[in-house]
Amino acid sequence: MTPAASAQRLLFGTGLGLILASGLALGTGLLSFTNLGVISVAFPVIGVFCLILAPITGRGEGFLGSIFPNEDKTAIVSRVEADLAWVKKDVEIGDAWAQLEESVLSNDIEEE
Repeated sequence: MTPAASAQRLLFGTGLGLILASGLALGTGLLSFTNLGVISVAFPVIGVFCLILAPITGRGEGFLGSIFPNEDKTAIVSRVEADLAWVKKDVEIGDAWAQLEESVLSNDIEEE
């Protein structure tokens, strides 16, 4: 299962749960649309937002698409290995510059 599919399921479940909780709260009288407050509107709106966002995220699109990519396990492993190789190369370049600077400074000290 891809990270995008996991996020889609999570958003879909959260949206349904919030809408169900809002419906139960309306049925018991804890939530009313006659006395509109931030809380009485927030839960159903967030629930609908999660339901709308779920299929978009499941396709790896939208603003959550970069956080939850639509990649399988092999693609994730190859991307992480490429990132680690780039970091290793960057560290090696940084170490080479540090050694060069150390040799130049030690030569300057010896000349004095």
